[in-house]
Amino acid sequence: MSGSGHRTQLPRPPTQPARPFFWPFAPERAIIAAMTYIQPMILVLLTVASIGLLRLRNSKGSLLASVGVVGLLLLSWPPVDWLLSRPLEARYPIRALPSASAQVIVVLSSAVDPPKPERPYPLPDKATYQRCEFAAWLHKHWQPLPILACGGRGAKDEEAVSVTMRQLLHRAGVPEEMIWTEERSHSTHENAVFGAEILRRRGIDKIALVVEAQSMPRAEASFRREGIVVIPAPCEFREFSFELEEFIPSWKAIKRNEDTLHEAAGLAWYWLRRWI
Repeated sequence: MSGSGHRTQLPRPPTQPARPFFWPFAPERAIIAAMTYIQPMILVLLTVASIGLLRLRNSKGSLLASVGVVGLLLLSWPPVDWLLSRPLEARYPIRALPSASAQVIVVLSSAVDPPKPERPYPLPDKATYQRCEFAAWLHKHWQPLPILACGGRGAKDEEAVSVTMRQLLHRAGVPEEMIWTEERSHSTHENAVFGAEILRRRGIDKIALVVEAQSMPRAEASFRREGIVVIPAPCEFREFSFELEEFIPSWKAIKRNEDTLHEAAGLAWYWLRRWI
């Protein structure tokens, strides 16, 4: 496994914007899509720091400034993002192959940027790309199983994400007849509900599930809720190494903390809805 704070992963395309967390109320989706979990926290901490700096003459102002500055430092410090990722990832051993056999490989979508006039083809984000690459690698190097790609249409009714995933899998060497698609889902919960319907129709109840280690707890629990036996096959881990890069505040740490908050909020929401 490689070090220097990187996740264990296959080659990926340039970074694409992260897909916003599933929101149950359609009218608010456009607003939520423009906001992240970390941005409001940064704004609050900056405000606290600013108020504190204006009131530095008294002890209360000094405390506010210190809280703001320290909070911003922690959000952008790699050791903190590694530590916060442990509750989600630590339960899964780092290994290339799943721990047991399965009947099919299931790979979940993240997002796909639809075609544009200057780019008349869909462009998968890095998570969708790396998940498909790993699923195809498992098909070739582990077991030559069928692959079910789960992902529905976008907000503007574009082509289903799973159709783009089918193309990625086929280009990676998976025969077309071995690729199935689920084209109705818009969340991990729906991935599991609609994916399980397809699996049950084919007499399948045991899968190797491909998502990042950080996303695996929610995805795994969602499929188990549908009565599917899940063999986790995480395709990316957050690793820590004692190199200089790991001790310098960076935007990468902020992004990783964003992903951790995404999953923590998702787990809480799914538990409240009894989806897991």
